[in-house]
Formats: sequence, structure tokens, C-alpha cells
Amino acid sequence: MAGQPCKVGMHFHRGRNVNVYVNLYWRGATQRASGRFCAGHWAEIERGLSEFEVDPDSSTVSDTESQGLCFACLEPRDKPLGQAFITSYPAKDERKDYWAGVHEGCYLPPYLGPYLNNI
Repeated sequence: MAGQPCKVGMHFHRGRNVNVYVNLYWRGATQRASGRFCAGHWAEIERGLSEFEVDPDSSTVSDTESQGLCFACLEPRDKPLGQAFITSYPAKDERKDYWAGVHEGCYLPPYLGPYLNNI
């Protein structure tokens, strides 16, 4: 059983947690949050994040169509007002990074935001 509960419903589960760290940056101000998720809830979150995954070899976002969209509301953004950086650790020595632009005033998408209430 995991030592810490999953952030979704705070339920205990068997297996390893996936640790997620979020950093939102607008005009010099930073907001940070973190959470632990069970494998099942992480799979749901990862589906939403996948289009913003950064390729570590080329340092580019994997889906170029998503680069012009706000990370939180998925609406087109005219100018990059802010940025969202997310790092996850889905397996023991594995790391996945995500990046996206974000409108000022937008925070996190619905599949992630409600579980990281310290942002």
C-alpha cells in the first residue's frame, strides 16, 4: 500500500504513487503545486498532458498543434502571457516533462486543477 493517499479522493491504494510537480509563471510571479496520484488517476491526467510532453532529445513539445493553445482552457493564445511547467515521475527512475503557454488568469486544466488546490 502506498504511504501517502492519492490526491483524487485521498484514497489509499496498492502500488507506487506518481509524483507531479507544477510550476506556473506569469510576469515574474511563480505559483507551485505538487501532488501524488495512484496509477489509475495518473493515467487519466497523463492523457490530457500528453499533447504537451517535451521531447528530452530535442527540447520540443511533442504535439506542435498544441503549442498555440492555452494549457488550461485550450483556447488559442494571441501572445504567450505565461508558462506552465510540469514534471512527473511515473516510474522509479523515469521522468516526464511537459510545457505549455497559458493565458494570464488561467491556472490548470480540469483534469488536474481540482487536485492541486494550493495553486
